[in-house]
Amino acid sequence: MENPLARVSDDDLVAAHSTQGINSHFISEMLRRHKDVTVEAGNKINKLTWALLIFTAVIAVLTGVLVYDTFTRGHGASGDREERQG
Repeated sequence: MENPLARVSDDDLVAAHSTQGINSHFISEMLRRHKDVTVEAGNKINKLTWALLIFTAVIAVLTGVLVYDTFTRGHGASGDREERQG
């Protein structure tokens, strides 16, 4: 069964619904379109969330490498004091 309201624009759908009163066909079509747009937006947000998670993980790994390097090589504020005294 083909959807008779599939080709109707969003604005025309709302206008027709306003003149028809309570009609489940118009309401169902508006909800279906809203669901489709919401799913698309959710997919975009999901991709952005994964990209930010990967970016955050990379920053955390680089910070860990920097901290490890600082403590194993003796660089930094405490290492500078020891070198000056010695």
